[in-house]
Amino acid sequence: MRQGVISYFADIVICPLLALALSLFAFDRYSKEIIEWLVILVLGVALWTLVEYFMHRVVYHHVELFRNYHEAHHANPQAYIGAPPLIGTSIVFGISFTPLLPVSAVAANGLSAGMLVGYSAYMLVHYACHSRQQTLATFLYRLRRRHAVHHYRDDGGNFGVTTAFWDRVFGTNIPTGGRPLKTHVNNSASSTAQ
Repeated sequence: MRQGVISYFADIVICPLLALALSLFAFDRYSKEIIEWLVILVLGVALWTLVEYFMHRVVYHHVELFRNYHEAHHANPQAYIGAPPLIGTSIVFGISFTPLLPVSAVAANGLSAGMLVGYSAYMLVHYACHSRQQTLATFLYRLRRRHAVHHYRDDGGNFGVTTAFWDRVFGTNIPTGGRPLKTHVNNSASSTAQ
């Protein structure tokens, strides 16, 4: 769905703030379990990368409603196209916090904070992949090249935006090759990416 600037960037602002709030709460309330919380937070970040991979591979490419939005994004990567504001953040929080809360508040908080950190990283990396040129030989440049292969060469692979790990595990990794890719990045402020 096409959005305005404020609605498009709402999740990019609110999601890390929610992760920060959960973290501050954990450091205040769970000081005795902070090592356990940190381990679960790291697991949450790792779990996010798997969720990101399957969302992109399965939902964005095979569920009709989401596929239509994703195809619009492929057709115009610099447009403000995405889910309505706070839907993604709410879903990530809901699926990570709610099921664990009855079992362990520490685990619910840590997993949610970790998944929200992962989701925040995904949104920022994805935005950067489409909105500006990256310096050669940097980590972000390599991520951008991988994502550009998905957009402009073969949309049957490179589903991970923040990591290639799951593409390698599931056999969907597409090498980027040695030459720079033309990725149609427009650096103007009015024409940014999803």
